[in-house]
Amino acid sequence: MWQPLSFSLASFFCGVFLLATAATAQVPAMTFSVGYSNLQTQKTDNLFYNHDGAYVDADFSWRLPLNIPLQVGIGATGSGHWERQSTFVPLDNTYYPYDHLYSDLGLFELEPRIGLRLGNPTGFFFTPRIGAGLLIDSYAIDQTITNSNGTYLNTQYHTGAAFEVRPALQAGYCWGPAAAGIEASYMWSWGDFGELGRHADEFRVGAFFSLNF
Repeated sequence: MWQPLSFSLASFFCGVFLLATAATAQVPAMTFSVGYSNLQTQKTDNLFYNHDGAYVDADFSWRLPLNIPLQVGIGATGSGHWERQSTFVPLDNTYYPYDHLYSDLGLFELEPRIGLRLGNPTGFFFTPRIGAGLLIDSYAIDQTITNSNGTYLNTQYHTGAAFEVRPALQAGYCWGPAAAGIEASYMWSWGDFGELGRHADEFRVGAFFSLNF
């Protein structure tokens, strides 16, 4: 756990350096995006969760005063995956339905980011971007446990940290101070995911809206 966490902290401090550099940059922008998330973890070990979920993302960036349209910034983002599962608990040799098993799994990231905006100041544009930083994963997952004393219900709780890398691509249209479009990204992460393993991958696709100040 400590090695991925140290990488995450190093990435975070690099992000602080990028933001300090951005103090002399031009055209600050704020971007908000929402969409679909698909999460895959290393293993489940009888812990269920929904691979499909939703994400939200807030990005703050500045264009550096260079001859190339390079943007640096930081993003705060998270995704949630919720599931409900029916099960049966044996009682006096009879099976009674118990339909209140829940799974709540969330990922939360703080990412220093760098991107290259390709296109005209107004009109269509593309922005390939990459971010890396600290990931916090947290889950509460219900399960049934059977032993010599019978079958009972239990909730597994976990909160861990990991290092993540997320390349992304945005395609949109800009008019004056605003822009909108679609985006896609893929995340790889390594660290402490409790009973779900040591690494997780996430694919996202969604829509964004941006304002320049």
